[in-house]
Amino acid sequence: MKLITATLAALTGVSICVVSSVLAADESCIGKWKINPEKSQLSGLTYKVAEAGGDKMTFAFGDDSETLTLGKDHLTKYGNTWTVTKTGPNAWKWVIKRNGKVMSDATWTVSDDGATSTYVETATRQDGSTSHNETQLKRTAGTSGLVGTWESTEIKIGSPNTMEIAKWGTDGYSMKYPFDKSVTDFKLDGKEYKSKGPIVPAGLTVSGKKMGENKMELTYKLKGKVTDTDSWELSSDGKTLTNTIAFPGLDKQEVDVYDRQ
Repeated sequence: MKLITATLAALTGVSICVVSSVLAADESCIGKWKINPEKSQLSGLTYKVAEAGGDKMTFAFGDDSETLTLGKDHLTKYGNTWTVTKTGPNAWKWVIKRNGKVMSDATWTVSDDGATSTYVETATRQDGSTSHNETQLKRTAGTSGLVGTWESTEIKIGSPNTMEIAKWGTDGYSMKYPFDKSVTDFKLDGKEYKSKGPIVPAGLTVSGKKMGENKMELTYKLKGKVTDTDSWELSSDGKTLTNTIAFPGLDKQEVDVYDRQ
């Protein structure tokens, strides 16, 4: 997700900020694609918040977690500066920056009865565009405040992302994402390749392999640790790409559907 900062990989402040890549063995995927939130399954993922002593809190998304001190800048493993400030009895402000520039300005508000919460974000992309995103969540553990376990029930994306697939050399492929100015060049040979771009985390690699006709699997790692495994499939009519994303430590998978442009 991974695909967009409205997903809780971003809600927890640990989004990689690079969407996934895909291509079948032939050139049928060459072209421009746009995420379709209505066809995708973005909700149903769980996120945990725990007290860590003093003013510290731990935010976890599957096996991935970050512990920070409220009101202070925290440098994440992805190279972003993340600050969480309590602004009311049931409200928290979130700001994520990269190289001093705001990438995400958001609030997470818990309902008075503590049963639900709302995460509202304005994401600012590298190309200068913005997207207003909103996530609704329900509590599955805990009683009040932000501490507990939350499951997303609805995600609204203000401005869906686009990507472009092109050839790279004679047997490779290039994934270009104009909104964050990132490029991933790779081959389906099982070897690890590095993405390039102003917000790509240091140590992020991707390896790909063919899984069948119009199917492939990509594995993303950050400094050797798997962050997600993406299974991509091109529809028989060539009009859609479906990406099923598995995150370590989570049973539920995210399903992103792209329409050909």
